Amino acid sequence: MVSSSTFLGLFLSLAVKASAETINLETSNSTQGLQWGPCSIDTQQLPVQCAKLTVPLDYTNSSDTRTISLDVIKYPAQREPKRGSILLNFGGPGQDGLNNMIGYAPIQGPITGGYHDLISWDPRGTGNTLRFACFPNDPGMVLGNMGTTLASSSDTAVGRLWAEGQVISEACYNQLEDIGDYVGMAFVARDMMSIVDALGEDGLLRYWGVSGGTTLGATFAAMFPDKVDKMVLDGVMNAHQYYNMFGEPEMVAATDATWEEFLRGCVATPQNCALARNRTFEALEATMLQLFAEMRSNPPVWNGSTVFDLSLFKSQIYGTLYFPRLWPALAQSLDDLLHDNLTTFAAQIADPTTAIPQQAQAIVGIRCGDKRRRTDNLIDLAPDFAQYHRNSKWFWDWNWGWYVMPCAQWKFSAKERYDGDFQVQTRSPLLFVGNTFDPVTPLVSARNMSEGFEGSVLLTHNGHGHMTISQPSNCTDASIKRYFLEGTLPAPGTVCEPNHPLFDPAM
Repeated sequence: MVSSSTFLGLFLSLAVKASAETINLETSNSTQGLQWGPCSIDTQQLPVQCAKLTVPLDYTNSSDTRTISLDVIKYPAQREPKRGSILLNFGGPGQDGLNNMIGYAPIQGPITGGYHDLISWDPRGTGNTLRFACFPNDPGMVLGNMGTTLASSSDTAVGRLWAEGQVISEACYNQLEDIGDYVGMAFVARDMMSIVDALGEDGLLRYWGVSGGTTLGATFAAMFPDKVDKMVLDGVMNAHQYYNMFGEPEMVAATDATWEEFLRGCVATPQNCALARNRTFEALEATMLQLFAEMRSNPPVWNGSTVFDLSLFKSQIYGTLYFPRLWPALAQSLDDLLHDNLTTFAAQIADPTTAIPQQAQAIVGIRCGDKRRRTDNLIDLAPDFAQYHRNSKWFWDWNWGWYVMPCAQWKFSAKERYDGDFQVQTRSPLLFVGNTFDPVTPLVSARNMSEGFEGSVLLTHNGHGHMTISQPSNCTDASIKRYFLEGTLPAPGTVCEPNHPLFDPAM
């Protein structure tokens, strides 16, 4: 009988190149400034400019003269007089900066007041910056589809996910052996400091980080507390769990509440929610429990080619919970599904606006390398799994195949990690912002992180979806604007209401 390790090696030798793809590294002892010019992306006619910045490949080794080139983008201030720059990071970790700037700048620019240049960059692992792409030769998506099964989908799914996590870990190591240690958040924080210096302003950071960008921001603030002028962390991850646990079970602490808000909002607004059908919340919840069970035990087939199994079903719902404006469409598709019509649900799956964006395998490369814990034994993950179960009955198994299983078996370790406890006094206090009903970055995480940063304030955005911009609030926007323009924090305990309620056509 062939051993599992021998079979794994044979499989990977057939599926993945054994050597890393060529990475463009330069050798230099200097750091270039920012020379702005046209961007090589689709700018959608926004007045953006782009530049390149040379930074060290390895900040921990002064004798290593290799460098990399960061792609940087600027959305110029729309009002005068200019007040410097605000760096933006769009999360993941693993979202690129250049392409995301095109979508975010018209939203975030006015919220900041419009007096600042908005700056972003492609962080390590994304774009052309040490791009973390483990499966370049996988046309059939054999490797790319691994880890997508949810643990609740069958009684054997956990074991399969653990095995697939090993395959993903081995594949990424074989493909990216030369760069896998250089994409962690601590190095990205140092890249941010290099950008701040290259801007030639006051040497201080102004920053708005969302989702995974909140852990990056917290890492920067802990490493460079005297360099923080203003920092907004919006949709806050628990950085303690990010660095120190196999998984991040607090991630799903508000997922059930968000899903139940979807159900309650539907019942309360039957004229705009096809799923309501004169049901009470309790009746609708029971209907959904039965539907979840049926998708597990007897999944339907669409168009003779696609099995709508529980993993696909739950993943689509989870992703749509990020965007309350899409909840009426989700309700329609679920109502159709209950009446054996799969067309609308299939259309939503195919709609790229409902997908959680990813940059190849950057999200696993950055996250897994940053984590400290490793094990060869699945049983060691049991305490983390138990916390997931305690936090959620509907979505307890979210993304174990990418956020947990590969990371426990990961072969890279970030060259530098922040090793502190996030008990920090920064030059200026931070503003944390958390949604009451955020399916992936719960308010409790914002509270947990804010408690460690002396003088910081937590603004509660009493809205739904992922991050504040998912259900806008003039109150929240005004608080962020005052902070960036005047340095004024909202009073502790401030709660802002969204402009429009759930299932309102005006959303």
